[in-house]
Amino acid sequence: MKIFILRMIFNIFKKKPIPLKELTNEEFNEAKFKARVVFIDDEEVVHIERLRNDGYNITHFSDIDNIDDFIRKKYHVIILDIQGVGKKLTPETEGWGLLKYLKEECPHFVVIMFTGADWSITKYKNTADVADDFIGKDLEFLDFKLKLDNGIRKAFSPNFHLEITEKKLLKQISNADTIKQIKDIISSHGGDQNATISLVKKVTNNKPVLDAVSSLLSVTNGVTKLFD
Repeated sequence: MKIFILRMIFNIFKKKPIPLKELTNEEFNEAKFKARVVFIDDEEVVHIERLRNDGYNITHFSDIDNIDDFIRKKYHVIILDIQGVGKKLTPETEGWGLLKYLKEECPHFVVIMFTGADWSITKYKNTADVADDFIGKDLEFLDFKLKLDNGIRKAFSPNFHLEITEKKLLKQISNADTIKQIKDIISSHGGDQNATISLVKKVTNNKPVLDAVSSLLSVTNGVTKLFD
């Protein structure tokens, strides 16, 4: 049994690491049309059809009725109206309430707030700070498209997801050297989920830590599969 374990460890280290890496511009321009983008707005969105004609994969809902079913669809970018949505789930805070829940439960989702109305900075500033970006409904098409592309690029960025995972690790591990060691393992081996988990387990058996790393790798590997 010991020989088997030693051999397995040797094979992991012998195997050439597959690092996490940012998409090249060429890869991004191919992948962005495979990104799952959803608009949540109770009104017609003027640019949607033009974006679809350009090749973007876009879904439009007037509201969210079942939040668990919505989350299971694993959209890469959510463009969320501030007013007129959340009528059943967050009737008092509307889009802000949906934003707060989504970023707490699914921090790896990129959520862009979509607004054509004034809103209270004092009342909603803390919630607004967790949004990944804002898009004005009055933006011209190319400015709108640029904002959307930036959101997709963020959703496909390993560094963005690694930062989220680091925040989770900080809640579980107080030793900065241990966190750095785990981040280094993820950066250098993150393209191989099994190898990464095996190496992280040598650093810690903390289940929330392992779950956080697995969640990160699930997201990044999902992006990689877009090219399959």
